[in-house]
Amino acid sequence: MNKFSENLKKIRKDNNLSQEQLADELGVSRQAISKWESSVAYPEMDKIITLCEKFNMNIDDLLHKDIREVKGEEESKKKLNKYVDDFLNFITNTINMLSSMSFKSKCKCLFEQFIVAIVLFIIFLVIGTFGQDMLSRIYGLLPSKLYSILYSILYLIYGLFAFSSLIVIMVHIFKTRYLDYYVKLKKDINEEKKKVDDINVEEDVEDEKITKNNKVVLKQNEDKIIIRDPKHSEYKFINGLFKMIVGIIKFFTICYSVLLFMSLVFLFCLFALSFLTIPTGILFVGLELTIFALAIIDIVLILLALNFVFNRKNNKKKMIWSFVISLIMLGIGSGIILLGTLNFQYIENDKEMMKTEYIELEMKNDLTFGYHYPAVEYVESDNQNIKIEYTINKYCEINKPDTSDSMVHIWANCDNPIEIVKEVINKFQHKKIVSINPELQNVKVYTTKENIEKLKKNYDNYTNEEVQRQNMINSYEKRIEELQQQIDEYVQKEWYYQEEINNLKDELSIYKNADQ
Repeated sequence: MNKFSENLKKIRKDNNLSQEQLADELGVSRQAISKWESSVAYPEMDKIITLCEKFNMNIDDLLHKDIREVKGEEESKKKLNKYVDDFLNFITNTINMLSSMSFKSKCKCLFEQFIVAIVLFIIFLVIGTFGQDMLSRIYGLLPSKLYSILYSILYLIYGLFAFSSLIVIMVHIFKTRYLDYYVKLKKDINEEKKKVDDINVEEDVEDEKITKNNKVVLKQNEDKIIIRDPKHSEYKFINGLFKMIVGIIKFFTICYSVLLFMSLVFLFCLFALSFLTIPTGILFVGLELTIFALAIIDIVLILLALNFVFNRKNNKKKMIWSFVISLIMLGIGSGIILLGTLNFQYIENDKEMMKTEYIELEMKNDLTFGYHYPAVEYVESDNQNIKIEYTINKYCEINKPDTSDSMVHIWANCDNPIEIVKEVINKFQHKKIVSINPELQNVKVYTTKENIEKLKKNYDNYTNEEVQRQNMINSYEKRIEELQQQIDEYVQKEWYYQEEINNLKDELSIYKNADQ
């Protein structure tokens, strides 16, 4: 309870109260206050509660904590709350101001901020480049590692400083040029409204005149919100740049509209093809809903783009409702599609779509079978030549290998994609999803043991030669890069020496002129 006595003294002195005055307010004697402050006696609970209510304090703070620390914490909280309130007021006023401006005026405001940002960025970039040059001259004699570390630290510090300064300056310009003006203007509008409301109009004609005058005042004020300069004057340079930027944006919007039209045509084609999935039942319903929803969203985006290009007003309610309804339909359709696909069976390498074939090649001593497949299995047999067996999609064929060459490659050619698509659709209608793999599979080579050893040896030799060739190419490329770096260094030195020669020539001409 020692904290209570100290806190009581502090509270009484901070509020400029004597012991007698405090005693009168609490309904006790002065001696009681003196005993409480000297820790001889302690107040009853109702008096403690009265003290807390009167001085807006917490019981725990009064009895057990240092009131100075509590007051300091409260002041810090008040300052923090003030900063937060100021920030929130800035955001609120900004949103209110932008909502009261026309689209064109918003674009002008944002364009002006963009120009300010570009100018500031160029200024900081020039300063940074100059500072980098000075830094290289001053600390260029330091060891490279130390210079690199110091450069990175200073670069980071300058980057943070430039970025924060750019933000602060832009916010200050925006606040001074727009936001403060908007707040003052809204205050004037409210005062004007209050004056008009306080006038007691006796005749209807006078009432209409005053109302009309009021509308004119508000209209003028709204114009001042929309156009920063009260005289409606604009910078022709900025206005011209703004029109050019708007024209470029409209051009890209038209290009974007063309893409939207193409996507809409694609959705119509997909809608027609979706009737092939009728046997799938619930999946067909979900697919139709999804396509229809995407078409509505596409149409809304096309209308927004065209209205912007041709400066037409948007029917906001209809567009918003259409967009929301299409999103709901899209969600429902996607959910139905997900439920429909749960009954589907995924089949990888469907046997019904595969066929097994083989080719025979004449064995040569230098023959190399360049297999680039997942795996090739060699099988010993009595066949003196080479029999290559493989599995392939039944709508695909292999190339005709060149037997005159020692290196033999085979691969698949699928020149009949329509038949593959038909097969996939047919499987899909029977609730089967099949994977299409056009590559060769299960490649097996049947020949004698001696031929197998020759083939493996020839392939190893071939791969070793390829590795050596690639290493040689890499070494040449590396050497070319090193020589190019040396050329760049010599060019830089040449520029430096040429600069030094020019400086010496200038000094020489000065001395010659002085002698003359």
